[in-house]
Amino acid sequence: MPGDHQREYWRRVVRLAALCHDVGHLPFSHAAEHDLLPSGWNHEHLTYDLVLSKEMNDILMDSVPPIRSDHVAKIAIGPKKLSEFGADVSFTVWETLLSEIIVGDAFGVDRIDYLLRDAYHAGVVYGRFDHHRLLQTLRILPRTDRESTEPWLGVEAGGLEAAEQGCSTLYSESI
Repeated sequence: MPGDHQREYWRRVVRLAALCHDVGHLPFSHAAEHDLLPSGWNHEHLTYDLVLSKEMNDILMDSVPPIRSDHVAKIAIGPKKLSEFGADVSFTVWETLLSEIIVGDAFGVDRIDYLLRDAYHAGVVYGRFDHHRLLQTLRILPRTDRESTEPWLGVEAGGLEAAEQGCSTLYSESI
């Protein structure tokens, strides 16, 4: 991992990517995409183009320190979704890991956000879990298998219950 200066840069990139992740959503979210976006487009594609726009690039480059819009865009969308709409973008191991913080299937803040928000607005307990504990106990872990040396996101033992509650909601929701 890079030094302190680089670490602070990438911390800002992740925060901006989290804020920009859903900027391409249309009114009524996914329901309107088919009718209102060009064929083959989705909100991720629109988000990617918006973040890379001249206007957004100018704003990010005027920040101190300057932030590259392509870094924000790729972390906000992640390698899986970018490959779906044909963006020719490569990710380093660390960029892949950083994008997992936002779009990851298990611990991504995008999923955490919609689970908690939907539960709140529906007035139900289902979908609620101790997200603060989960986020406090997330760690970057080395691989222990022989198939890969890439790091991955994991949870300390003290956050397992929160992770199980959040993940069980995610998996039962997709069934």
